[in-house]
Amino acid sequence: MSYNHSGGGMMAQRIKRHGLLLLLFITNLSAQIRPEVVAVRTDQLIEIDGSLDEDVWTSIVPVTEFVQRLPQDGAQPSEKSEMRILYNDNYLYFGFTFFDSDPEKVRATILNRGGWIHRDDKLEIALDTYLDRRNAYLFEMNPLGTQDDALISDENKPSTDEWAWDGVYISEGRVTNFGWVLEVAIPWNTLRFPNKDDLTMGLAVKRYINRKNESVMWPHIGLEYSSDVYQVSQYANLTGLKNIKRGNDIKIKPFGITGSQKQIIDNENLSDDLGTAGIDLYYGLRSDLTLNLTYNTDFAQVEADNAQINLGRFNLFYPEKREFFLTRSKLFSFGNPKQTEIFFSRRIGLNQDVLGGTRIFGQIGKNSIGALNIHTKGENGQPATAYSAFRIRSDVRDRTTIGAVITDVSNNNMQNSVFGIDGQMRFWGSSSMNVWYSQVDDSKLDNPSAASMIRLDLKNDRYFLSTGQHRVDKDFQPALGFVQRTDMIGTGLIAGFTPRVGDGDELIRQWSFSLYARDVKNHSGISETGVLQLSIDAFLETRDRIGFKLIQNKEKLSQGFTLGNGVEIRKGNYIDQSFLLNARSNQSRGFWGDMRFSKGDYFGGHKTTLSGSLGRRFSNHLTLYGSVNQNVISIPSEQDFTANVYGFTAEAALNRKWFGKALIQYDNFSEQLQLYCRINWIHTPGSDLFIVLNKRYNMNNKRKELIQNTQVIKLTYLIQI
Repeated sequence: MSYNHSGGGMMAQRIKRHGLLLLLFITNLSAQIRPEVVAVRTDQLIEIDGSLDEDVWTSIVPVTEFVQRLPQDGAQPSEKSEMRILYNDNYLYFGFTFFDSDPEKVRATILNRGGWIHRDDKLEIALDTYLDRRNAYLFEMNPLGTQDDALISDENKPSTDEWAWDGVYISEGRVTNFGWVLEVAIPWNTLRFPNKDDLTMGLAVKRYINRKNESVMWPHIGLEYSSDVYQVSQYANLTGLKNIKRGNDIKIKPFGITGSQKQIIDNENLSDDLGTAGIDLYYGLRSDLTLNLTYNTDFAQVEADNAQINLGRFNLFYPEKREFFLTRSKLFSFGNPKQTEIFFSRRIGLNQDVLGGTRIFGQIGKNSIGALNIHTKGENGQPATAYSAFRIRSDVRDRTTIGAVITDVSNNNMQNSVFGIDGQMRFWGSSSMNVWYSQVDDSKLDNPSAASMIRLDLKNDRYFLSTGQHRVDKDFQPALGFVQRTDMIGTGLIAGFTPRVGDGDELIRQWSFSLYARDVKNHSGISETGVLQLSIDAFLETRDRIGFKLIQNKEKLSQGFTLGNGVEIRKGNYIDQSFLLNARSNQSRGFWGDMRFSKGDYFGGHKTTLSGSLGRRFSNHLTLYGSVNQNVISIPSEQDFTANVYGFTAEAALNRKWFGKALIQYDNFSEQLQLYCRINWIHTPGSDLFIVLNKRYNMNNKRKELIQNTQVIKLTYLIQI
């Protein structure tokens, strides 16, 4: 949630009054007795082939004490699971045997790395290598061995950025006549960990049985912890790891690009032959600190942004998709996601090429640190610019952290610097309190400006309450950040009840009832936005979902704004009421979809929206899906108009090394049609060949006009020393 409540003196008194109780609770939590598994050292050669046929595997007594989390928390699993763990100087090995009473129904369909593994049966391995009970590596695999991976930060569900982390590891799986088997080898140089002769790591393992909508875990993390496998503080201990060394820990990743690009800008035809090379270097300064150097960084393989139409008065948010900036990006996060972010890497190099840069990131004791300095070329009418950021977060007590951030953007025309501090305290399972404050100093402004937030979240599996306050000054503009709205004091509350009524046999597994209220004032005390929402959602045992929402929006526009199609929204006071119906089917089916229908007022007029998507998986090798967002809008004194976005995507996989994606999208505001295609070959782990085709047409004339035509071949190769 983004709106947040100051709490005032009363809240501060309550926290102080119960401070001792909280301290005792947290101390007791840290001292709890945890399940433990001992990794067995081996000198035997382990072949990762999805068969646990080496003698050392059969000699290990497996971990079998998996416990059901869903649908019946704490119950015995419907199917038996076994886990075995080995290691040597180079790898950490996992061997899993997953029994299934009906092995023909084991779902194993996805071949694309980083694809839709949640549609299949799957396994998740989470490793807290520093044993900080806060952060972890996540490895996800289906019964074919298809991989996805992410970084877990502060016990939160990984963001899109964190899922973009590409860890190098080996996995092979196979479906058998008794279930499925999975074999995994994680290189030690993929992980960061303390330099100790005797290591203990945190470990959690989760198996998901798709057709039963059943999840089982070791160790058991109950429903009172809403973060599920991301609840790092509840992990078991992985012991027995002795004399592990990371070696030189040098990774060199050069790349080469060839191709051509044609663009039409202001009726001028610009054509270039693309031919360049660059390099990324990763060097382990110590076991817990990494230096990353980049030169002539290029992002030719990056996927196209999804088309959006802005029907409001605030900026749209586009996520980062460039691998270089996604790596450990969460380390630099500060502020309210998608609203007031102090570090937003898309500010770097969108209209200028990245010449080079340096990053340092890692964990020193109880401190997570990150620093970067990136330089862009002077081109396209913009001067050469230096971007810098420093972030630190420190554990002051179990599940309590404080931190600071510094950013700076400078060139010949300006300098913009930001300093911020923040803190987080977690308690009562999934509850937390978060605060942050930041200040901008800009060479073009006489005085500094500030933004801040305080938020209290109380939640378990049945109830949730979140309240807080979010403040942003009128001139608050961090040059390396993203700010959706300035001159605001937003106070909000959301409360809900989420009873579980099913245990696997009923139609509905869980209900969700929620009330959301928000008021946004400017710094003169005038209320500009008021929101009131009532929502009801039903989560079915089949993993389908249906919901209904009533919405009231109040807007006081002191000045009008203009939409992308030239339609003017005039200043005035508006009270808009609407309703929303939504439904979503289980995406693990061969045919799936979702639908949203809303109807109501829109700035003194009316708006009807129908949006949704449909998808069809034809085989392991081909999936097609399309999306549509149609808005029919009527505004007094303006001609009726539509705002529509259409998209179609094809995903193909020859095997687990060769896959491709094609995207077609069009919106009637820009009247541009984009055709994008990317083929990816993982020729060795961590190394890729990309073939990218990108065409864009202007469709506002009777005759379509090609305004962009790009063909690129990019080859990367990972060298590990």
